[in-house]
Amino acid sequence: MTRTDWDAIVVGAGPGGAAAAYDLRQAGLRILVVEQARLPRYKACGGAIPKTTLEQFPFRFDSVIRSAPTEVRFTFPNLPPMDMALPDQPVVMVMRDEFDLFLIRHADVEVWDDCPVTEVREADDRVWVTAGERTITARYLIGADGATSSVARSLGLRRGRRFGGSLEAEVPLTDASLRAEYGSRALFSLGIVPWGYLWVFPKGDFLSIGVGQFRPNRLDLRSVLHHEMDRLGIELDGIAVRGHPLPCYQAPPWPVWRIQPPEKLSTRRCILVGDAAGLVDPFLGEGIRHAITSGRLAASAILQDNLSDYELHIWRTIGHSLATAGLLAGFFYRFQKLSYRLGVCNPATIRQFVQVLTGRFSYQGSGRRLLTATIAWLFTRSKIWRGSPEAVWPS
Repeated sequence: MTRTDWDAIVVGAGPGGAAAAYDLRQAGLRILVVEQARLPRYKACGGAIPKTTLEQFPFRFDSVIRSAPTEVRFTFPNLPPMDMALPDQPVVMVMRDEFDLFLIRHADVEVWDDCPVTEVREADDRVWVTAGERTITARYLIGADGATSSVARSLGLRRGRRFGGSLEAEVPLTDASLRAEYGSRALFSLGIVPWGYLWVFPKGDFLSIGVGQFRPNRLDLRSVLHHEMDRLGIELDGIAVRGHPLPCYQAPPWPVWRIQPPEKLSTRRCILVGDAAGLVDPFLGEGIRHAITSGRLAASAILQDNLSDYELHIWRTIGHSLATAGLLAGFFYRFQKLSYRLGVCNPATIRQFVQVLTGRFSYQGSGRRLLTATIAWLFTRSKIWRGSPEAVWPS
């Protein structure tokens, strides 16, 4: 076997990199994690994670869970809000600086933080990585370094990537009325921006507020965020608002994406995971769950000493569902008001989306259920329609 400094180097200490490092270390490999920022570091992120994702690990995350909402509210301008209870609290909220550090510490690997990677080169039997002032070698490398991945750039991968964008802030929850309104409720405001939404998520003594667009657009998101927070009574004066690119999943048009994985995410010795691989939900903007899943798939490929099938495993496990989400997003965000009336106002439809968010169903697996739920709901509403359109279409 070729002697190298490490069996694998993981670039990036986020959820995808930490999950990969954990699995590889559990298998007895020599692992180094290289992170460009000093840990713990703030990460602009809504911080919503399905409980089912955390249950994959043999340890508990209680110490870094800030809250678990019991209710979700959807709103649209000039239409009634839609509230839905979450009795099983299937999604938890975390601060990414706390969560990422917690997971990387459980990986029990060597970490070089405040150490940017500037170059990656590979040969048949090893990878050279320039990290800070040092050049080191490994049998394999995992690029988990986010949307603007230097690993992907060095390897010539994902050259055609496009980004949406988001702004996010953590607001201290000191006002009693705001605590009563949002202390255990997650809010999604639709119809505020094209191809996206605004959110308010509870995180214990803080509210995570933000706005995201999943396709490139010249809209001034900062002005939108401040205007909507003023309307909701959430004060942003003196609060740091940070931006973050959203590398939402891109797939070729129908029906090409049904046939084969659409994008190369690996080379002979290197693999991309999470945001570096563009694995962000183009409908909801969710990324943590897919980062962890892809990190574990990358670790499995390395342990099998075979990266050639990585794209296929990503496609079957994540990509096909996200490609379907992209088709759904294409309709939903083009016709937001109609989609709100047909979909969001239907409790059965919302329950299906909760099942998707928690990983119990994929998007393509829920397609038939969503169609059935919509038809059944319209039929039920039409039976009580007594000549008033508002009985079917809320105004």
